[in-house]
Amino acid sequence: MDEPSTPVRWALAGTSEFAVEWIGPAIQSSPDASLVAVVSGSLANAEAAATRLGVPTATDDLGALDPDLVDVVHLVTPNHLHAPQAIMALERGLHVVVEKPMALDMTEAVRMADAARLADRRLFVAHCMAWAPPVAAAARAVAAGTVGTPIELRLAAGFDYPDAGYWRQIRTMEQGGGPWMDLGPHAVDAAIRILGPIESVSATTSRLAHGYTAEDTMCVLLRFVSGAVGTITTTFVAGQNELLVQGTAGSLRSRDWLGREFAGDLAFEPVDSDLLHFQDDPRDGHRPIALEPTNVYQHQVADVSSEIRDGAPSTLDLAGSLHVMAVIDAAIRAARTRRTVTVTDPA
Repeated sequence: MDEPSTPVRWALAGTSEFAVEWIGPAIQSSPDASLVAVVSGSLANAEAAATRLGVPTATDDLGALDPDLVDVVHLVTPNHLHAPQAIMALERGLHVVVEKPMALDMTEAVRMADAARLADRRLFVAHCMAWAPPVAAAARAVAAGTVGTPIELRLAAGFDYPDAGYWRQIRTMEQGGGPWMDLGPHAVDAAIRILGPIESVSATTSRLAHGYTAEDTMCVLLRFVSGAVGTITTTFVAGQNELLVQGTAGSLRSRDWLGREFAGDLAFEPVDSDLLHFQDDPRDGHRPIALEPTNVYQHQVADVSSEIRDGAPSTLDLAGSLHVMAVIDAAIRAARTRRTVTVTDPA
């Protein structure tokens, strides 16, 4: 009889509601992982979260994590802390999962990647929508030629976020705040998984409804290496959750592509022979695609643990994450300069 594999030992850095209610339980629910420590800037918060999760170790010092006792740390911390904390943990000898966005800009992202290579440790960015059922199904359908030649992709993600003094509302996107740095990484990663790498971007921002410092809306125009075009809109003004992939043979549509524990929806519609409909005649061919409910964080934990323990290639490959960050960074520069910016990956 084969002996069971040793679980990968995880530490959770961050005690937000998201960290404690979603990331911690996802680690604990995996047979491949064991949550052994909680870290917070506040020892009291770390101890409270550790008690709530039933974790033996709580600390307010990320640098105190012992690589003989912890294999990987998941950083669920404010965006401006990602780079310094990831580099510290990598140099300490830990593997690192960092929440999106990877960093504030490409300079930080490259420093993080360099630190991982020098330490011979794995660095993962938590682009968990790789396992969102509509995203995964859309990527498979495009790869199978279902839509023909892809022409256009549209993604929208947003929610109403009234001013309450949170750091995402206080910090501009260069400082890690706003909807582009919150929802944009998910959308960019999904776009790339569906239609491939992005060549250039242009962008614009607005403050439409809320008085906080951060921009509350960002719209980005994409040109893919394939020649297809796309748009991504992120906002803190209204609920949005839509995906469209248009091709020469038909389209894929979702009104629920982004979620945590969900199935979402996706449907294929073949191209209609008529370009315009002047009467209220329903289109034929709407074909819903069956999707299974999924907890994206559980898949993420299993994926990361598998690479750390067994060397299996991760869905969250570092080169892909750097490309996402390059698009995020280029879009910010495009919005500020009002110019189209070429996406430049690190050498």
